[in-house]
Amino acid sequence: MNRINKVLLLTGWLFMALSCGNQELDLTPTPNPVPGTGGSTSTGDTITYRAQVWVDKADLEFYGGERAFNIKLKEMFRKTTRFWNESPNKFKYYFQFVPGEALHIYDTGNDPSKYDKYRNEAYGLLDTEKYDFVVFFALNAEKTALSCGGGGASGHSVVNAYLPRTVDIFSDAEYPNQGTYSNLGHEFGHVRGAQDLYQYLISADNNPVSGEAFTPPACNMGTGYMVWSDYCSALFNYDAHQKQLDKDLTKNTFPEKLTINVTKNKEPKRGIIINFFGTRAGGDFGGPDVYNAEGNSPFLVEKTNSSGQITINNTYQMFFPGESAPNTPPKSPKDEWPFSRWYCFLMEIVDGNSKRYMWLSDLDMCTHVLETGEKTYEINIEL
Repeated sequence: MNRINKVLLLTGWLFMALSCGNQELDLTPTPNPVPGTGGSTSTGDTITYRAQVWVDKADLEFYGGERAFNIKLKEMFRKTTRFWNESPNKFKYYFQFVPGEALHIYDTGNDPSKYDKYRNEAYGLLDTEKYDFVVFFALNAEKTALSCGGGGASGHSVVNAYLPRTVDIFSDAEYPNQGTYSNLGHEFGHVRGAQDLYQYLISADNNPVSGEAFTPPACNMGTGYMVWSDYCSALFNYDAHQKQLDKDLTKNTFPEKLTINVTKNKEPKRGIIINFFGTRAGGDFGGPDVYNAEGNSPFLVEKTNSSGQITINNTYQMFFPGESAPNTPPKSPKDEWPFSRWYCFLMEIVDGNSKRYMWLSDLDMCTHVLETGEKTYEINIEL
């Protein structure tokens, strides 16, 4: 189907999107993932990403020493590579993840409270002739989580794996069952610029505008297991050769212009109001929801002109308007906008006394840009 010319019925749905940024994220595992069926559609050359692996001296000794750890580490990375490529995808390449030539061994003196000190050091300068990103292992952690942060001094990302001694990172699961190797696969998705799709999940209860739930596509980025969304496939193909991601990657994947054409009986319809309600990620305030400022205020209101058209320039700014923009959630005294961006929009189309709803997501928009290079995205709505 030609994305640029497709007609979206008022009762239809646009797919949910990922953000393409490499900001620091706090990530949680996907509950009750849905297994995929396997099977790769990867073609073309192999693209290899090299990790500088940091590990505490005491943790290394717990796992049998440097030689034993290295052998098992290489096998775990092979499982992660297999997880990436045997998950259904539309890759143009075979993506391979390998540990670098030598471990970076740090020494907390067997004091887990010092993990953060060395993790901060992992964001320092990286020898990009040898390594592309960092994996920081803290394997006797009390507070456990996997996360990925950008912002390394060399433009690199750091995957943080804080895990307890009760989890054997090398034998907690065998492929294709979930384990540390697949959790790292999820984090490596962040290294390559992908966002968590679970931040897009909107329950009916959390949509005060239309009462409709929204379910994004299944993906290893938080809404499925052993399957990549079309967006991730397009994104990973696009930035495959960026060993450290372009700092403007997110902005470059958005169309410069969004055009909405509204017709009725195949004739342009003037004066149709479209209210755009933003959706935000979950945070301390609760789960992801449709934000309805002051109970009835959309983020943006537009009206079709005599040609039945609405044109929005700079769609990136629409999704990333800045913290001071009107009708955005407050950042204090409690942060109710944890990533300071909209994840998609619920469009309320007002035709006289009639109101209908559609979802507008950056997934469809950005995928179009990533696949075609075209910087205008067009939606046709027939009332």
